[in-house]
Amino acid sequence: MIAIIAILAGLLVPALAKAKYKAAQASEVSSARQLMIAWHLYGGDNSDWVLPGYRHGLEARDLAGRQVPHPINARYPWRIAPYLGKNFGVMYANENRRLLEQFQRMEDPMIGIYAASVFPSLGINSVFVGGDDIELPPTPAAMSRFGPFCVLKQTEVNRPSELQVFVSARGPFEGRIVSGYYSVKPPFLAARRWAIEWNPADGPEAWGNVHPRFGNRAIAAFVDGHAESRNRSQLQDMRYWANPADNPEWALRASQ
Repeated sequence: MIAIIAILAGLLVPALAKAKYKAAQASEVSSARQLMIAWHLYGGDNSDWVLPGYRHGLEARDLAGRQVPHPINARYPWRIAPYLGKNFGVMYANENRRLLEQFQRMEDPMIGIYAASVFPSLGINSVFVGGDDIELPPTPAAMSRFGPFCVLKQTEVNRPSELQVFVSARGPFEGRIVSGYYSVKPPFLAARRWAIEWNPADGPEAWGNVHPRFGNRAIAAFVDGHAESRNRSQLQDMRYWANPADNPEWALRASQ
């Protein structure tokens, strides 16, 4: 009898682990789809302008309606929150939800508000969708030099089913790496910036904070509203990152 129970347990444990893994993946896909609904609602309220990626000088408010300062307001979470019913649980999926609960319990609420802006499960493709004032601000001068590299209006998107807006992310927190970060960076800008191979032992910056945590696949959400898992080859393909990209290793080039 004991032997039979041991055999059954040996069969059950892997099945439960697989079911848990699939549930976590489905949960993040659901979060990604809800983020895209909110992303489109933002555009509908703002004359087709897309949600800014990482931009300075924008207004954002906390759950009590108070304005939050820089850099909190530069990141996307508190700016998209009104379109999610202020439900940060959408942005913090699976094990990342415990981080959110930790932030919400902080004695100083401003520290919690700050921290909640940093570690959503999915980071935004800020350089090429909405703009990134640290990496390459989409100023008229930059657009003139490099062409329309950054999508600022939803109607500018050439391939809505291929241009990704949000991707599974990871970042540093209190000396460890956690599953979440507010921004993901592309594999190429003017040149290749990612490591050639994915290595989970590398720091988050090695793959631009992108985290292929589901069997070497990451969840990506696209302009047309769908979300799906992407393998490591797809994650490095610039055609999914940049509106004008026409090959997997496309990089920014100054206009002649």
